[in-house]
Amino acid sequence: MKNNVPVEFNGVIDEFAAENSYRAQNILAEWYPRHYRRTTFEYRRAASETGRASGVGCFFSGGVDSFYSAITQHDRITHLIFVHGFDIRPDDENLGNRALEGARAAASDLGKPLIEVRTTLRSVFSDAHRVPWGHVYHGAALAHVATALSPHLGTVIVPSSYPLEQLKPWGSHPDLDPAWSSSTVSIEHGELDAGRFDKIARIVDSPTAMTHLRVCWENRDGRYNCERCFKCFRTRLGIMFAGGECVTLSSPIDPTTVRRMYIEPTRRQRFREALAELNERGFDEPELEKAMRSAIRRSYLLQYFPR
Repeated sequence: MKNNVPVEFNGVIDEFAAENSYRAQNILAEWYPRHYRRTTFEYRRAASETGRASGVGCFFSGGVDSFYSAITQHDRITHLIFVHGFDIRPDDENLGNRALEGARAAASDLGKPLIEVRTTLRSVFSDAHRVPWGHVYHGAALAHVATALSPHLGTVIVPSSYPLEQLKPWGSHPDLDPAWSSSTVSIEHGELDAGRFDKIARIVDSPTAMTHLRVCWENRDGRYNCERCFKCFRTRLGIMFAGGECVTLSSPIDPTTVRRMYIEPTRRQRFREALAELNERGFDEPELEKAMRSAIRRSYLLQYFPR
């Protein structure tokens, strides 16, 4: 779609998946009409398979969204799925092994088998061909893994990124995720009933989540959670709101450090939402509030200078 070229498959294609792919194309083309155009593809049709495996999988990175789905749908889920190669580079063995150990321990505590997947799907396709991982590609990549696991899992849940009232064009979306389904596996988008802080308030009651939570994608100095980036800060703030304590995000929030944070333009709205949440929940933290406002003002200036 990005290169606006037709595709020809030599093998047979599941007809249900082929029909759904047109639905996915329509969604992406409507979202990004300047960058992605509907394409055609030739293939040999295969009859849709009738049977599906009984297993229900859920992608599990160890973050807030995946812990929320794993906890709230615990009775339904039969397997958790950890993928090395999406948010952690395939060549980062140290961090990958630590994240895997955390996922194994969490899955064991939750009483679920963990399916471990290793892939270069992001680095070879999304990164190499400059197809945006967040806005376009990651939902399709997750569906690819789900399809590979379809002999064992007939349904796979993709934990939601945003609540219903904050939905926007994104690689994983309640309209787009099901469009990657085939006759052998249904892709489901996770719960839309809770925002970020509501999810955190739910998982702070889980000792497993508070022991193994992993939210950082910057992983500065190879750390499990760097505790200095925006995502670490926002999660720590939510845990503070909920009155919880997290082993992997144990450092107290330092207003001086917050003041020096650089907030990227795409994340400033979330930072303002966190600031509003601070006031709505009645937290009397004048130094922290002042530091957050200072970080926003400072970031407006810093965006015009190379860092």
